[in-house]
Amino acid sequence: IFERWLRRHRPMLEVYPAANAPIGHNRENYMVPFIPLYRNGEFFKPSRELGYDYEYLQDPALDSFQEFLIPYLEQARQIWAWLVGAAVIGGIVTAVLTGLILACRKKRRGISSEIQPLLTESEDYNNISYQSN
Repeated sequence: IFERWLRRHRPMLEVYPAANAPIGHNRENYMVPFIPLYRNGEFFKPSRELGYDYEYLQDPALDSFQEFLIPYLEQARQIWAWLVGAAVIGGIVTAVLTGLILACRKKRRGISSEIQPLLTESEDYNNISYQSN
């Protein structure tokens, strides 16, 4: 039954609680009275990863592409709010940065000639007379 459940839901090891479970049920606790001692998390793997398989549980060909996608869609449904939030925050940050960059460029172009330092061309520099009348 456990092997069927593992194959159907394909959970990641992180789903198994690492803390705050009843005594002896955390991921890193040892399963007793089994000898040799194994941790609970070591039993949270499908039999194929352990090197054997049950003939009666072998997967038939997938009936449809949808059955293949169901576990992935369920995981996406759990995190969709975070994805949308990240996209919204990313859009706001991008808009603010773009506005600041455009404002800086506009300000830089809009500097009047009164504020700019006196610049002269090299040919004009030789013809300038600094004498006063």
